[in-house]
Amino acid sequence: MSETKSEEPTVAVKLFVDKERCKVLFAESGYEFVDVLFSFLTLPLGTVVRLLGKHSQVGCLDEVYKSVEDLSADYFQTITCKTMLLEPFNAAEDLCSDQLKVKTDTNPRAVYVCKETNCCANSDCAVTFVRGSICKCGRVMEYIGEWPQDADYTAAPAGSNGVFVKGCFMFIITDDLQVAPASTSLMLSLFEKFRVRDPVFLEQINLQLNAEKISSLLKRSLTTNQALTALYFNVPCTNDDSSIYTLPENLHCKQEADVDNKPNNVKIKVLQTKNNLLLLYAEVGDDFIDLLFGLLSIPLGSIIRTYGKRSSTGCVDSIYSSIDGSTMGYMNPERLMFLQSPNVAPFYGSGASNMLQAKEEAPRQKLINRCFKCFKNDGFSCHARCEEVAPIFKLKPTVDRYINCKVWSASPNCNYRPFSAKLREVDPKLPRGGSHISVGFVKQGVQKFMVTDDLRVLPLSLTSTFQVVSESKIPSNDLVEREITLTEVQVMELLRAAVVTRNTLSSVLLPRRM
Repeated sequence: MSETKSEEPTVAVKLFVDKERCKVLFAESGYEFVDVLFSFLTLPLGTVVRLLGKHSQVGCLDEVYKSVEDLSADYFQTITCKTMLLEPFNAAEDLCSDQLKVKTDTNPRAVYVCKETNCCANSDCAVTFVRGSICKCGRVMEYIGEWPQDADYTAAPAGSNGVFVKGCFMFIITDDLQVAPASTSLMLSLFEKFRVRDPVFLEQINLQLNAEKISSLLKRSLTTNQALTALYFNVPCTNDDSSIYTLPENLHCKQEADVDNKPNNVKIKVLQTKNNLLLLYAEVGDDFIDLLFGLLSIPLGSIIRTYGKRSSTGCVDSIYSSIDGSTMGYMNPERLMFLQSPNVAPFYGSGASNMLQAKEEAPRQKLINRCFKCFKNDGFSCHARCEEVAPIFKLKPTVDRYINCKVWSASPNCNYRPFSAKLREVDPKLPRGGSHISVGFVKQGVQKFMVTDDLRVLPLSLTSTFQVVSESKIPSNDLVEREITLTEVQVMELLRAAVVTRNTLSSVLLPRRM
C-alpha cells in the first residue's frame, strides 16, 4: 500500500498482518477511524456510486446512476430532480462534514435564493440547497452562501470528542469490519480463532488512511468479507452473486386473484424466453422508475436495517451490527439514531423510501435578524444593511417646548424597519417552487420505459427494443411477453437485488434454477 501525502487529512490505524498467509487478522485504532467506518452507514447510495465510480460493483446501481445521467430532463418533474439523484444529500451532513477527520464526501450545504428584489415569493423567504432550483417567479435561484452550522446540533456530547463513538477508548476491528472495544479477552479469542501461537510473528503495520484509501475501503466493505486484507494487499474487487438466491420461497408462486387491488403493487410487462431461462427487459411506467431512481437517495444504513446480511455481498453489515452489539456502551447515545435508522434528506422521500421505511427529515428553517430583501444582497455573512436602519433621537416641538422623541430613520440601503425573517427550505421537485404535496422524481404518465436485466433505463421505443432483442441473438419465436403485477414482497426483493447482483430482474422474476 502506497503512503499517503503528508498534507492530506488522514486517520491512523494499526494492522496486525500474517505475512505468510497474506492476511490482515485484525486492526486497532482510536475513535477517528471508527467514526469514519460508521459514517459509511449515513451515505446515500447515489453518493456511494459517485464516490466509487461508474463501475462501483454495487449490484446494478451504477447502471441506475448512469441512466439518470443520460435521461433527458423532460422525463423528470424538474431539471433539479436529476441533480438531487446524482448528488443526493446526506441527512447527517452536518455531523459528518464538520467533525469527521477524513471525509469521504465533501458536499457543503450551499444555499440558493432568488435574488430578484421584487420577487412574488418574497413573503415565503424561500431557500434551497439544490443548485438550479427554480423560484415561483420562474427565475433560477442563485448561490448566496453556506448554511451556518447549528452549534447545538453539531456539538459533541459532553466528555466526548468523537462523532459517533466516545473518544477515550481504543477499538479492535476485524478483517470483516466487526468493531469492538479493545480488551484482553477479545485479543486472546482472536489469537485462538486464527491459531496464533506466538504473536511475535505478526507484523504490525501503521497506516495513515486518506480520503482515497477510505473510499477504497468502502468499496471493499461492499464486495468482500475480507475488507482490510483486500485493502492492504490491494486485492481486486469481485462481486459474488451467490447471496441473491436466498430469496423467499413464495416469491415465484402464482399470483392471487385480487393482487391488482392491493396497495404498493406495481404492474409491468416483461419480454422473456418461453423456457424461463432469460429475461431481456421489462416495459414499465413512471411508478416503477420512481422506485428505482429513489434508491439513489436511500442511506446505506437503511438498506442494511431492512435486509440485514442479505443487503450486500460484502461485510458492511458487520459495521451496522456492531452498533447494537459490542460497541453499544461506547457510542454517543445522542447520535445513535443517525446510524440505526438513518433518514433521507428533506424532499428526498420517494416510493423507495416509503417501502424501506426510511423517514424524511423535516425541511430546514432558520430565523435571521434582518429583512429577506437585505438577506438576498448580503447573505449570512453581513448584517450591514438592516443594521444601518437604527432608531435616532430628534427634537419634536410641542405646545410650549421641544422634547426628545425616538423615531425611525431609513437607511439608503433598506426601506424597511429591522425585523426577523424565517428562511424556509422549499421543495426542488415542485415546478416553480410550489407548495403542494411533494411528488416523485419522475413525471407521471409521460411515457413507458424499458428496463434491462441489469437495470439500464431507456425510454421505450422501437429502436431500443429492437437493439436489445438483436443483441440477445434469440429467435423471436422463442420469446414471449408476460404481464406481471409485482407484489410488495417482490418489489422489496427487486430493490435488494439492485444492490447485490447484475441480473436483477431475472433473479427475482424468473423461477429459480435448480
